[in-house]
Amino acid sequence: MLSRLPVVMEDEHLAHLYLSQLLYISYLVTLLKTPKNQLKKKKTLFPNTPTVVIDSIYKKFTSQGQVDGKIRTSISDKQRNQLICHILALTLLVDNFCVPFSLLAKDLGVKLRLISDTYRSMGCSITTLKGQQNKDDPKAVLKLPITLPSVVLRKGGKKRD
Repeated sequence: MLSRLPVVMEDEHLAHLYLSQLLYISYLVTLLKTPKNQLKKKKTLFPNTPTVVIDSIYKKFTSQGQVDGKIRTSISDKQRNQLICHILALTLLVDNFCVPFSLLAKDLGVKLRLISDTYRSMGCSITTLKGQQNKDDPKAVLKLPITLPSVVLRKGGKKRD
């Protein structure tokens, strides 16, 4: 991602957009990697971040409930998957729709299979480059027009009432 930075810096508007996307990705990754017992500490997790941004991220990707008179903040599995999906979609935007994701999977602490399945569900094709250096580095490539995975329907069989 950072290899594009010198090219983007020539245009001030593109540089601002690119850097704000990278910053937002870093906020989402920070939230994803935060242990459950630390989720309530918004100010220490995101220092020097506007509260509007923090509140928006927490509203989208966390849920709050009251247990034993205390307010608990947590991330459900569905919200965690949504968070991962948002991170991956932003990486596609930042990296010109071609993302090598093995290092990203390690950084996020997520299995490579989950990352590749999520990219596929977004319409990306997964390719691996030939050669010794790039042997274990799959890439997600989003080509236009987007072809989404087809839905498998069952034919015949018993019908449920």
